[in-house]
Amino acid sequence: MSAITQEELQTAVHAALVQWGKPLDNEPAPLAQLLLVQNQLAADEGERPFGLKYAVDRGLLEAVERLAEQDATAAAVLQGRFLDGKITRQVAQEMHASIDQVNRWQRAAIETLTQLLYQQEYKLRAELIHQLEASLPPAPYSQFFGFAETKQTIMAQLVQTSAPWIVVLTGIGGIGKTSLADAVVREVLPSLAYKQLCWLRVESQQFSGEPFPPERAYQALLSALAAALWPDSIPGDSATHLETRLGQKLRADPHLIVIDNLETTAHVDYFARKLLAFTEPTRFLLTSRARPSGETAVYTQPLHELPFTDAEALLRHHAQVTGLSELADADMDTLQAIYQVTGGNPLALKLVVSLTAVLPLPQILTDLNENRVGPIENLYRHIYWEAWRTLTPPAQTLLQAMPLAASSGASPEQMQAFSGLNADDFWAAVRELTARSLLEVQGTLQERRYGIHRLTDTFLQTEIIGWPDLLDA
Repeated sequence: MSAITQEELQTAVHAALVQWGKPLDNEPAPLAQLLLVQNQLAADEGERPFGLKYAVDRGLLEAVERLAEQDATAAAVLQGRFLDGKITRQVAQEMHASIDQVNRWQRAAIETLTQLLYQQEYKLRAELIHQLEASLPPAPYSQFFGFAETKQTIMAQLVQTSAPWIVVLTGIGGIGKTSLADAVVREVLPSLAYKQLCWLRVESQQFSGEPFPPERAYQALLSALAAALWPDSIPGDSATHLETRLGQKLRADPHLIVIDNLETTAHVDYFARKLLAFTEPTRFLLTSRARPSGETAVYTQPLHELPFTDAEALLRHHAQVTGLSELADADMDTLQAIYQVTGGNPLALKLVVSLTAVLPLPQILTDLNENRVGPIENLYRHIYWEAWRTLTPPAQTLLQAMPLAASSGASPEQMQAFSGLNADDFWAAVRELTARSLLEVQGTLQERRYGIHRLTDTFLQTEIIGWPDLLDA
């Protein structure tokens, strides 16, 4: 539901006034796309035989009544000409005015009525957009960098009224899949193409460190989605019953469902197969480290490393916001040296910036160059070890406990409980880990939660806690 311009609205207002009280005759109702009309229609659903036409006429009548409060003459002209169906000459006689005068009053009245409706519609749209944005977790970035063309491509897929109904962002860990999904969704929301938004993060592994089978992960997703759509419902329904309820709701109205943090091809294939039954008009946006196999019709968008121009902007920005002004103002050769060893992986870039708060940059680059050979996981392992060694004991204690948090994060109370830290040490550790890009803010504006990146979780489990090696999961 794209925004209407004031000029377009004025044309529609005049057409709706002309059609006041008349049947639609299978023609589109003027003003039908307005939120104020849709809200009226929803309130009267099932109670009026001609619901849409009644909602349009009711919206006009209320607007004319508001107009009368500020300009009685303008309201009287519109009442006589359109709501009462009188000809201009008759209205002129009743108002003791010339026909030309009534025509001028009518044009001015329609303009003022349009302004009233436009202001009301703008307010309703702003409230709905704010409500949708409140469903999003906090943005995982202070400023988004890179992927400009990819972002536009994905936005185009999400606002069209036809397939694809499932879009998958794929790429290695730390490449920025979650950040891109967040940035795209925030751009799409003002179009009001979707009635409701749900953002779900998949629990990728069990407490033992073993990955959840696709079937169990999907069942957990169904429960989480039902809880998001029906917050007051009592959990415990079977998967079959949940699928039936969700299918009815998601096929009735357009929803945008974001499913973050899929890990394997088996998971993304299984989810795509199952979710297809809920699509049209609902659409799903998935993020996955693994590409789908192609057995289900999904739109796949791989993400690649940032070019140096975007990486440079990210490096300078992250250094600035973390208080490392010397690095933020560094010469191009220094930033090129960082880029040469980390590549254009956003998470690696931010972790290296954070390391410079405690280690000399030449030492960091020398160590990274020695560990650059091999897969990206080797580089991350070394970066994380350097970060771990330079943390204070309370920060190490809290970080080591974070794999106990669910994929949706943990509340401060939960984190303090399973870390065993006192309040002062706990909050100091939270600030330290956040500044070092090792702790992510999750949850909503009303309920802050904290979590860790999947790569951070893998490092802790394989290197610190000693759980089975999951780097190839």
